[in-house]
Amino acid sequence: MISAIIIEDENAAYQHLKNIIETNYSSQIKVVGHETGVEKGIKLINDLNPQLVFLDIQLQDGDGFELLDHFSNSSSFEVIFTTGLKDYKEKAMDYFAFYYLNKPIQEDQLIAVLDKFLAKQSAFNSEKYLAFKNQLENKHHKISLPMQNGAFIIVDIDDILYCEADGSYTNFYTADNKIYTTSNNLKKVESVLMQATFFRIHRSTLLNLKHVVQFNHTGELVLSNKKKLLVSSRNKTNFLRILKLMNYSIS
Repeated sequence: MISAIIIEDENAAYQHLKNIIETNYSSQIKVVGHETGVEKGIKLINDLNPQLVFLDIQLQDGDGFELLDHFSNSSSFEVIFTTGLKDYKEKAMDYFAFYYLNKPIQEDQLIAVLDKFLAKQSAFNSEKYLAFKNQLENKHHKISLPMQNGAFIIVDIDDILYCEADGSYTNFYTADNKIYTTSNNLKKVESVLMQATFFRIHRSTLLNLKHVVQFNHTGELVLSNKKKLLVSSRNKTNFLRILKLMNYSIS
């Protein structure tokens, strides 16, 4: 059962949203709390630790972005914005919102969004994680990196620390302190490495989990070469699940 809270200062909008959820997802999503402002919303999230937050932008004592700023380094929930404001969708995406719905909320639209959310959750079930863990047993394998000049560089996948988006290109950082810039974007690189031990920790960073040596509650991780990277709040929960199944020691 997914636990959800609604942070909305219009009672009619709150009741409408809650009714849609309870009517269509009574066995899958439970609304466990409701608040109307930033400060009380922060407290509610800390108290209930929900997996999903429905968040209005205009609240009694501020806006929804202020609330998310409070959890910028410790968020473990997904956010669906539900707002009458139409000009903040791009900003909402910068906060890694799962979705952005405009009021009045249409039942069919909300159902489509929640179906996607539930599908994403099921993709991270234990069997998938255990299968991922088993991939750690794989033998060394290589990847051919196309360079901007038309040449190719062959590297061991296990030697790759992380990949970082650079516009339509991708930079590969390796254990021998080299950087290779390829002519493929990060989405293409991720599709090639999806069967290896890589995880997207940020929209612009694909990490080789074999090189993680430390991870702490702020979302910062340390690699085998002492390099520090930050896991986005949106990806932190699933990242923690993977680390636990890999038997990493989490500080």
